[in-house]
Amino acid sequence: MKLIALAPLMLLVASATHAADDVDLKLGGSVMADYDSYADLFTENGTGSDDDIEIRRARLWLKGDLAADWQTKIQVDVSEGDEVEIKDAYLKYKGFDWLNLTVGKQKEPFGLEKTTSSRNTLMIERSMVTEALAPGRTNGVLAEGEVSQFFWQLGYFQDDNSERSNAVTGRLSWALQDDDDNFFHVGSAFSERSMHSDEFRINETLEVNTSDSLLEGETLQAEDMSLNSLELMGQYKGLVAMAEWQQADVDDDSLGTYRYEGGYYQMGYMLTQKNRRYKNGKLASIEADHDWELTARYSQFRLVEEDRKARTWSVGVNYHVTNDFKVMLNYIYAKHEEDGEAFGSDGAVALRVQYRF
Repeated sequence: MKLIALAPLMLLVASATHAADDVDLKLGGSVMADYDSYADLFTENGTGSDDDIEIRRARLWLKGDLAADWQTKIQVDVSEGDEVEIKDAYLKYKGFDWLNLTVGKQKEPFGLEKTTSSRNTLMIERSMVTEALAPGRTNGVLAEGEVSQFFWQLGYFQDDNSERSNAVTGRLSWALQDDDDNFFHVGSAFSERSMHSDEFRINETLEVNTSDSLLEGETLQAEDMSLNSLELMGQYKGLVAMAEWQQADVDDDSLGTYRYEGGYYQMGYMLTQKNRRYKNGKLASIEADHDWELTARYSQFRLVEEDRKARTWSVGVNYHVTNDFKVMLNYIYAKHEEDGEAFGSDGAVALRVQYRF
């Protein structure tokens, strides 16, 4: 396994910094096991229902302080058999008063839902528009800082799957927050991406990961892509609500400009009225002790030029056993249309058990 080859790297980082007084490195990880059961609407041929079990994520990380102003994180995912994917591998410098600098593979600062850790999302899967449009982890340099109630991020990134593709991505958020993590948040993000004829195609499920990808767009030889988003979020005494709209314009020299757009509204309510933590424009975890949470989401995504769209309505319940152990159950009701023709509507059930160590 490639994980064996990566382990010495983790040990090298730890041993090389062992003598420093400020070193504080921790090894940990998380596992998410999912079960999905869905009707024939969620399958490509539409001939029958199905169900699947999978290890959705299995991650191992090493992170912490290397020195007074230096932090690092190395994270890998081993959920795909013997294949190991490096998710994060970066160094962060915090020695400036007005900004932090992060160099390496990291999340691009785009999207409220995307920048939230998968361990802390309200629903099992992120929304269709987030999965389709929001960029994930790439190699780059990120500057970020806080001025009054504003938190800003700006970076230059290069896709590790294409040496020709590069992007400038930024996000700005503003929040009013009290000591109990009651808050109101508003934000916006952009990403200008030069793709140099790289292939681009929308290919998304209806928010059930093991089902078939039904939202399928044209295959484009993309030259440039412009991404924009708007986001709102608030939390008060255990009730958190968030909404986000994302839009992408993709330029193909032969086919012209294709637009993709969508958004979601989702909410969660902790029956014990505990608040989730909020920091730097993101939701984080809660201090959990056998806490129940009710969740709901409405989601839509539209492929404008292809005349294809989908909508989902989801409800769920989360049982936060401890800070490290959580069980999630979702019911997803979906509608799918293509070229003005409705393919009907139906439902799916998703269950997740996740553990962090």
